[in-house]
Amino acid sequence: MTSDGRAGVYGFLSSVLLREVDLEEVAALRRVVEELPEPFRSEALGSLGGSDEDVYLRLRVDFTKTLILYVHPYESVFRDPSGILCTDVSVEVKRFYERMGFEPDLAEARVRCFDHLGVELAFMSLLAESGDLEAQREFLGRHLARWAPMAGLAIANNAATGFYRAIGRLVAHVVLSDYESLLGG
Repeated sequence: MTSDGRAGVYGFLSSVLLREVDLEEVAALRRVVEELPEPFRSEALGSLGGSDEDVYLRLRVDFTKTLILYVHPYESVFRDPSGILCTDVSVEVKRFYERMGFEPDLAEARVRCFDHLGVELAFMSLLAESGDLEAQREFLGRHLARWAPMAGLAIANNAATGFYRAIGRLVAHVVLSDYESLLGG
């Protein structure tokens, strides 16, 4: 996959994990999902049928339950033995961002710490666009590849809709296959 394609996939995953889909975005979401590889496409499309309002409400409820109540998609929760948010793991991620000139706005992203899965995926999107393969390998090896596949599977296992189940599995697949590809390249 090209660096633009990789950046686009990371950007898409980031956007659907950071905030709920708006009603006005449902039609565009269907078009993006149509481009996903199988089996992710079929699973996600299964929950995008019906009126835009029905899809919007279904996804909004599932986003809230899955990504706010059931799964806390923060690296610190998955990697720190305490299992709490905003630990030294979060500080490490923030330092990596700073080194690369990335300054996410946590308030705008509506997250509590720099190590939220959606923010880390947004950062990988920027790294993919930059073409800095060494930074991509390093960030995946030190951060994303160490926890995002588990988080993705936790999302898939807790989601009520095929859309978020597919997104969770896609996160696991993309991060692992991208890391493996970058290590070989």
